[in-house]
Amino acid sequence: KSESIPGLVKRLKWSHMTDRLKYDVLPKADRLKMPVLMAVGEKDNHTPLKHQQLLFDKLPGKKEIHVIKGAYHTFREPNHLAEIKQIFLNWLEAVE
Repeated sequence: KSESIPGLVKRLKWSHMTDRLKYDVLPKADRLKMPVLMAVGEKDNHTPLKHQQLLFDKLPGKKEIHVIKGAYHTFREPNHLAEIKQIFLNWLEAVE
Protein backbone atom coordinates (compact mmCIF):
# COMPACT_ATOMS: atom_id res chain seq x y z
CA LYS A 1 0.00 0.00 0.00
CA SER A 2 1.19 3.47 -0.82
CA GLU A 3 2.00 5.64 2.17
CA SER A 4 1.74 8.84 0.16
CA ILE A 5 -1.40 8.13 -1.89
CA PRO A 6 -4.23 6.67 0.21
CA GLY A 7 -6.02 3.77 -1.45
CA LEU A 8 -3.24 3.08 -3.97
CA VAL A 9 -1.80 -0.43 -3.97
CA LYS A 10 1.54 -0.70 -5.73
CA ARG A 11 2.27 -3.95 -7.55
CA LEU A 12 5.39 -5.02 -9.39
CA LYS A 13 5.51 -7.73 -12.02
CA TRP A 14 7.08 -10.99 -10.88
CA SER A 15 9.79 -10.45 -13.50
CA HIS A 16 11.04 -7.60 -11.31
CA MET A 17 11.66 -10.07 -8.50
CA THR A 18 13.35 -12.66 -10.71
CA ASP A 19 15.63 -9.91 -12.05
CA ARG A 20 16.55 -8.80 -8.52
CA LEU A 21 17.59 -12.34 -7.65
CA LYS A 22 20.29 -12.23 -10.36
CA TYR A 23 22.42 -9.74 -8.42
CA ASP A 24 24.39 -10.10 -5.21
CA VAL A 25 26.75 -7.29 -4.30
CA LEU A 26 27.99 -8.90 -1.07
CA PRO A 27 30.71 -11.15 -2.55
CA LYS A 28 32.44 -8.14 -4.13
CA ALA A 29 31.53 -5.45 -1.59
CA ASP A 30 35.09 -5.45 -0.26
CA ARG A 31 36.17 -3.91 -3.60
CA LEU A 32 34.11 -0.77 -3.05
CA LYS A 33 36.64 1.82 -1.92
CA MET A 34 34.55 4.99 -1.92
CA PRO A 35 33.13 6.54 1.25
CA VAL A 36 29.62 5.24 1.97
CA LEU A 37 26.83 6.85 3.94
CA MET A 38 23.80 4.70 4.69
CA ALA A 39 20.55 5.69 6.37
CA VAL A 40 17.69 3.36 7.21
CA GLY A 41 14.36 3.94 8.85
CA GLU A 42 13.88 2.01 12.08
CA LYS A 43 10.56 0.71 10.72
CA ASP A 44 11.75 0.13 7.13
CA ASN A 45 10.62 -3.30 5.99
CA HIS A 46 11.62 -2.77 2.32
CA THR A 47 15.35 -2.48 3.03
CA PRO A 48 15.56 -3.38 6.73
CA LEU A 49 18.54 -2.62 8.94
CA LYS A 50 19.57 -6.28 9.14
CA HIS A 51 19.95 -6.36 5.33
CA GLN A 52 21.77 -3.03 5.18
CA GLN A 53 24.02 -4.16 8.03
CA LEU A 54 25.19 -7.14 5.95
CA LEU A 55 26.46 -4.78 3.25
CA PHE A 56 27.82 -2.25 5.73
CA ASP A 57 29.90 -4.88 7.51
CA LYS A 58 31.60 -5.90 4.23
CA LEU A 59 32.51 -2.37 3.13
CA PRO A 60 36.20 -1.69 3.71
CA GLY A 61 36.53 2.10 3.65
CA LYS A 62 35.13 5.11 5.41
CA LYS A 63 31.53 4.36 6.19
CA GLU A 64 28.66 5.34 8.43
CA ILE A 65 25.23 3.88 9.00
CA HIS A 66 22.40 5.76 10.70
CA VAL A 67 19.08 4.43 11.94
CA ILE A 68 16.31 7.00 11.87
CA LYS A 69 14.05 6.28 14.83
CA GLY A 70 10.38 5.86 13.96
CA ALA A 71 10.97 6.23 10.21
CA TYR A 72 9.78 3.92 7.46
CA HIS A 73 11.39 3.34 4.04
CA THR A 74 10.53 6.83 2.80
CA PHE A 75 11.37 9.71 5.08
CA ARG A 76 8.41 12.09 5.18
CA GLU A 77 8.08 13.45 8.71
CA PRO A 78 9.66 16.87 9.28
CA ASN A 79 11.77 15.58 12.19
CA HIS A 80 13.07 12.67 10.08
CA LEU A 81 13.90 15.00 7.21
CA ALA A 82 15.72 17.37 9.56
CA GLU A 83 17.72 14.47 10.98
CA ILE A 84 18.66 13.23 7.50
CA LYS A 85 19.68 16.74 6.48
CA GLN A 86 21.99 17.03 9.48
CA ILE A 87 23.47 13.59 8.81
CA PHE A 88 24.22 14.61 5.19
CA LEU A 89 25.72 17.94 6.21
CA ASN A 90 27.95 16.29 8.80
CA TRP A 91 29.01 13.65 6.27
CA LEU A 92 29.87 16.20 3.61
CA GLU A 93 31.98 18.17 6.07
CA ALA A 94 33.86 15.05 7.16
CA VAL A 95 34.53 13.56 3.72
CA GLU A 96 37.44 15.09 1.87
